[in-house]
Amino acid sequence: MTTTHDSLGISEARSQLGTLVARAVHGRRHTTISRSTTERAVLISEEEFEEYVRLKRERETAEVRAKMDAAARGELEMTTYTSREQAYDDLGLGDTAQ
Repeated sequence: MTTTHDSLGISEARSQLGTLVARAVHGRRHTTISRSTTERAVLISEEEFEEYVRLKRERETAEVRAKMDAAARGELEMTTYTSREQAYDDLGLGDTAQ
């Protein structure tokens, strides 16, 4: 099925929300909703969102497995942390990840 895509400002999208949800669910028609030039979101059906999450998890799992395999072959150096704080600091997460 071919998908189509529209783009609306947040005020216009708010006034058409019921229609936009129906189009996303029944017509697989995506809508980008813009609050500003830098704040945008895409309205898609729950089914498409679940598919996106599934595919993202599969990709992340494959990446982790590939890194584990590379480490097992000695191609990737592993870092060992002695504390959660040390790992968070190294990953640039600081105090926000507690």
